[in-house]
Amino acid sequence: MNLFIAPFVNALFGVYYWVGNFGLAIILVTIVIKIILLPLVWPSLKSAKKTQELQPKLNKLKEKYGTNKQALAQAQMELYKQEGINPLGGCLPTILQLVVLMLFFSAFNMVTNFSQGQVSRDLVNTQLIPSFRVNENFRFDLGFLGSDLAMTPAKVFGKGITLDLILPVILLLGSAGFQYLSAKLMMPNPKIDEKMVEKTKDKEDDMMAAMRTQSLYMMPAMTVFIGWNFSLGLLLYWFMSSVLAIGQQVLVNKFNKK
Repeated sequence: MNLFIAPFVNALFGVYYWVGNFGLAIILVTIVIKIILLPLVWPSLKSAKKTQELQPKLNKLKEKYGTNKQALAQAQMELYKQEGINPLGGCLPTILQLVVLMLFFSAFNMVTNFSQGQVSRDLVNTQLIPSFRVNENFRFDLGFLGSDLAMTPAKVFGKGITLDLILPVILLLGSAGFQYLSAKLMMPNPKIDEKMVEKTKDKEDDMMAAMRTQSLYMMPAMTVFIGWNFSLGLLLYWFMSSVLAIGQQVLVNKFNKK
């Protein structure tokens, strides 16, 4: 048994047995994953939000120290220390999300390949707990809202203009849209960036502001580009994960205001 993939395979099978629909199983498993990871991610989200709110103070430090990079870095670290912020803390949610995505990707591929006869029943059963193991009569249904979750948007679009396009379009554009909104929520106010560039006239400040603006559009574009060849089941997971990530950020924002 693969100790990393097996929990995801068991979760997909277990919830599928319960609800009888693979799409709903993916949605519910995604919610459970987010709930389990929330205690680990919450402090990092709070830290990232505090760092965002500190931007005006950080900009004042840049005005004060100018081109003295060493003194500026020291002052910034002191400010982070005073505020109880880990400047690298915001990286944890992204790392966890990528790790879980890779594990879910492997588990999902095993399930879909099994349903299509490309993976043996014995191999799948090695990943399942005894009560979830399948017999030779078991059949897995990958249908969801009229679409096959093992298909990719590229293959669906290749079939021409049909109703099958609805789900891929929703998942692709929805995932990109929520990716944009998530980045927007965590970015400093653009007006603050503009004022900082005007005051310091530092090329690095100009470059950082430009990179933050570009990332707003680059990540959604990458989501569509990569998702084009992802199966619809994985896109459904990514879509739900993005929706729940927005919810977490909204909760963090409300928590910080209180």
